[in-house]
Amino acid sequence: MIVKFSKHGKGKASGVLDYLLKEKGSKGTLVPRTHAKVLYGDPVLTEHLINTTSHKTKYKSGYLSFSERADEISEADKKRIMQEFEAVIFCGLENDQYDILWVEHADKDIDDAHPVGRLELNFVIPCQELRSGKSFQPYYEPADQKRVNAWKNIINSEVKTIKGEPLSDPNDPERKRLVNPYSSNAPRPTPFDMKAYTKEDADKDEEVIANPPSRKLLEEAIKRRLLLDWQEGIAMNRRRVLGRLEQWGLKINRGNSEKTLSVTSSKLTDKNGKPMGVRLKGGMFERGFDGLRFQPHNKEREHSIYDHRVSRNERKQSDETLLATGIKIKEAYHQERYKSSATLEPLVSDRVVEQELEVSKPTTTENYYKSFRCSGIIKLDSC
Repeated sequence: MIVKFSKHGKGKASGVLDYLLKEKGSKGTLVPRTHAKVLYGDPVLTEHLINTTSHKTKYKSGYLSFSERADEISEADKKRIMQEFEAVIFCGLENDQYDILWVEHADKDIDDAHPVGRLELNFVIPCQELRSGKSFQPYYEPADQKRVNAWKNIINSEVKTIKGEPLSDPNDPERKRLVNPYSSNAPRPTPFDMKAYTKEDADKDEEVIANPPSRKLLEEAIKRRLLLDWQEGIAMNRRRVLGRLEQWGLKINRGNSEKTLSVTSSKLTDKNGKPMGVRLKGGMFERGFDGLRFQPHNKEREHSIYDHRVSRNERKQSDETLLATGIKIKEAYHQERYKSSATLEPLVSDRVVEQELEVSKPTTTENYYKSFRCSGIIKLDSC
């Protein structure tokens, strides 16, 4: 399982909700999306909160993506994963201080042998603390990435499929690829069929690299050409990768991380004339890349010597410590930022709610908001 957060969040709620819950029908109209279902939350309430907030960033969305299919993970484990994710994101907040919508997708990689696709747990979070109305940032990468990644690693080590098999571990060395075939801005799947890659295709990619029309196309062309070089025994180590990029007229930016490379082309600029960077991800772009390690026989030998399961157990202990520390820090931040909301009086008194709805005091977040919707404060068709 991996965790991904979207960069979108400033538009109306219809954009993200239509994607999650609807698809185009045969006549071009939107119809309910096949293999999509709401697991938790209320789309009407989430839409209302997003569309009425005055904050610039209106929502944060993303997904938990699994290699396993939706029917290979129990409903109890799905519930556990969602609840623990909320505990990691909303550290120190009560249930009525935030809203989250969970939608399951099971339409990826469906075929005749597998009528149920891979599991995706999609989430949408309005960027507003509900008691005070203050802005709320569910995920800020520099501050939250380590904590979320630690939680992800723990879930991958603890949760098992209904057959008792562990979840796929994205940190397994055998899962490392020479390049990440997915552009961050490209629709999936990105065209990366190297078996059908001809010399004519290579020439076209070199033209794209020389005169890139967009970052997405430049990124894909670079990766395909380097993969072809590797297959032909040319780009076999870090030095040769850098030399190839420079040969194509690309500038290698300083400050590259241990895991990625960033390049720019003088022919690809933004509206201000500044070169636009392209970040390249994958084993080929790591600082210590040696192509020989990616040869099948060498990967098998390396994996037999290096017992990844032992390393996984050691990492789990480190992840548990990192997660506990991260939660403590984030919890203190949330409690300090929203401390004036801790004893906020309810918008509608319990007596009024009981008189108008003839029900007892709400005991869950779902019923709490339903009381407001059905009393006219928020309009809901199902009331």
